Formats: sequence, structure tokens, C-alpha cells
Amino acid sequence: MCIRDRQFQVGEILLETTGICAPCSSLEKNLGAEGYNSARGHGGITAKILQSGQIKIGDVVKLALIS
Repeated sequence: MCIRDRQFQVGEILLETTGICAPCSSLEKNLGAEGYNSARGHGGITAKILQSGQIKIGDVVKLALIS
């Protein structure tokens, strides 16, 4: 499944995925002992901002329709 170059919107912000972000050992530094083990298998994505704006609690995340 290709995750790169997909655009999505959160609130007013338009983003584009740039890759997958798997958990790494830096979680130990940020979350303490067992930080990495607790996050294993629960990675995320990296994205670039195409249009800035505000995100509010309750905003929906949706795929952007590209015409």
C-alpha cells in the first residue's frame, strides 16, 4: 500500500503524506523506560503542510479530493 503523496485535511489544514514513521528508540528518551516497547506496532506517518490553518478538538480528518 502506497502511503506517500496522499493529501488529507484536518480542520483548515491541508497536508500531504511523505512516508511512514515507525516507532524508534528515541521513544525511550521521551517516554522513559519501555517507551519503545509500548509503541511497537503503532507507528504513524510523516506529512508536509500544504495549507496552514487551525485545528480544533473534534475536527474531522478526511482525504482531500484531488481534481
